[in-house]
Amino acid sequence: MNELVSLPTLHFPTYPARIRSNTLSLEIYDEVRAQWVALTPEEWVRQNCLHWLLSRGFPKGRCSVERRLGRTGMRYDLLWLDSRLSPFLLVECKAPSIAVSTDTLRQSQWYNLTLRAPYVLLTNGLTTYCAAVDREGYVDILPDIPNYPSS
Repeated sequence: MNELVSLPTLHFPTYPARIRSNTLSLEIYDEVRAQWVALTPEEWVRQNCLHWLLSRGFPKGRCSVERRLGRTGMRYDLLWLDSRLSPFLLVECKAPSIAVSTDTLRQSQWYNLTLRAPYVLLTNGLTTYCAAVDREGYVDILPDIPNYPSS
């Protein structure tokens, strides 16, 4: 398991990640998808962010991971739905080596044209931004993530 040494320390709280080695690569268990997935740098960020949001009260049952948006071919990283099953928080994850930039924001905004989530979170595990997005698409950077709505 020497490959584990190359996994960077992220700014999310640690969690007991389930990691295994198969003959070709490392895999990490995704609790939401209930399956083992290839442990890429982006997946490391995605899983750490997912567990951080779970620890902040976001319910696992309202989360979807890496789903396609209709016929566009675009896939978002994480999406939480509220109690009415409307998009609430869209999360875009990048590998730690990729800077969170206006390009990252632009990518998430393309996804959000369809989803219309009121909040977008962008992270590479080293830098994280959360923004409120209004109906016209204007973005306001927030000091913290929103609380998951109780009803």
